[in-house]
Amino acid sequence: MKKHLKLVLAIALTVITAGMAQAQSQLERDLDDLRTWMQKRSTQADSTIAAEWPTVKKEFEELTYSLDNNTKKLSDKSRSEYNDYKQRYEAWELRHEGELVDLDGQELERWERELTGTSTISKIKPVHLRDAFTRALEYTRGYRQDWSLKDWSYAEFVVGELNTRKTEVLDLLSTGDKIKIAALQVEFATLKKSREAKDAYEDRKKDRR
Repeated sequence: MKKHLKLVLAIALTVITAGMAQAQSQLERDLDDLRTWMQKRSTQADSTIAAEWPTVKKEFEELTYSLDNNTKKLSDKSRSEYNDYKQRYEAWELRHEGELVDLDGQELERWERELTGTSTISKIKPVHLRDAFTRALEYTRGYRQDWSLKDWSYAEFVVGELNTRKTEVLDLLSTGDKIKIAALQVEFATLKKSREAKDAYEDRKKDRR
């Protein structure tokens, strides 16, 4: 009887240990995914992160959901690394969401309609998403020369909403739409960088006077 009890306890301990090891291994994989994502996002220009902020925020929340709920199960080294990533993300959040606080709700809706044809971007059907991106870029090409930095903030936020919607319905987009939308995303980022370069040049001219 005692031998049987010992055997049962040994099996139970083995199962529990294996389960804990499996959970630990999954958390390490989650941390590795977050590490890769942080490395990728850290190499991007600040303007790119700003333009894609809704997507960046959603991705981070998805990548850290399990880690947040099981932080105590991480090793000391992994927990320290994870906390470092959280601090870096919080700095991004403070900067980019702080910039968005000043955006007026009614004015933002106007920009959404002007750039995409709707103020409910989160409900754009996959089949219509390419057209929404195309309209946004056509509007940007036509009016960007007269835009103030505030105007660019509105435009970046709207394009960021489009990027988020793309992420949500990516599997439902055709290959052609994916390629076209990716090209439009790159073009918008390029146009924004051109504006930043122009502003930097003007600032240097002022400094020389």
